[in-house]
Amino acid sequence: MASDASVVFGQTSLDRRFKERLFVALAVVALVLALIPLAAVFGYIFVNGIGSLLSIDFFLKDPPADLTAAGGGVRNALVGTFEMTGLATIIAVPVGLAVAVFAIEFGGGLARAARFLIDVLNGLPSIVVGIFVYASVVVTQGHFSGLAGALALAIVMLPVVTVSAEEILRLTPHPIAEGARALGLSRWRSILSVFMPIGLSGIVTGVLLGISRAIGETAPLLFTTLGNNFFTPDLNQPMQALPLLIYRDALNSAYQTARDRAFGAALLLVLIVFGLNLLGRWLTTRRRLAGSSR
Repeated sequence: MASDASVVFGQTSLDRRFKERLFVALAVVALVLALIPLAAVFGYIFVNGIGSLLSIDFFLKDPPADLTAAGGGVRNALVGTFEMTGLATIIAVPVGLAVAVFAIEFGGGLARAARFLIDVLNGLPSIVVGIFVYASVVVTQGHFSGLAGALALAIVMLPVVTVSAEEILRLTPHPIAEGARALGLSRWRSILSVFMPIGLSGIVTGVLLGISRAIGETAPLLFTTLGNNFFTPDLNQPMQALPLLIYRDALNSAYQTARDRAFGAALLLVLIVFGLNLLGRWLTTRRRLAGSSR
């Protein structure tokens, strides 16, 4: 009987080890399959775009009006991208934090309705956002502008900022919240003095993810800022952006010079988004390590 039990136990152990190894092998295969498209796209863009990034003129000059002309760079697009994304961040972050705080602290039907609308906005195609801002801002102004583009990007960023901030604030330990209340702090004072500093790294991570999503959007900018071949820091005028420059040059990729600029701008945009995501991951990891050390 003992020998039979040991045989059965040994067979069960072999089956478990086999299943475990099979699961690990399948997970590795799935990981490789997921990385192949990313590596292929990045490798293709890197090979074709790294030559442009090695030239300092690529960052200091504007693209030529004639797409067939050699030289030129992405200065106007780079400045326009940073300006519009920066203004969009200034608009989206306070609104997103206010909605998240309201949903956490007050709740109720209004908070649930706001959360539902944020979820709907998160799934809304960005081109619809562009059409909305075009109808409400561009038509009202009578012209395209960087301001309209920034507003469209802010709407794209808003759901990401709101959802991430809400999740971070929900993770605030209850004893800390109860201690803040016991000290007689008002709701808003406890939010600003206690909850926000505790979740600051997580909130910043959410903001960076929102920026990463908005900075590469093309469709909303086509309807709002349209693009500009010339350099201008005036947000009340049409502005160029990296996605728009890539789109314009890609349409004229029959010309080698336009194709090179498109790949260079694409690689630069990918590196910016990669850097933002890397910074967000680092902040998340730092927050986890700090939380585990307490």
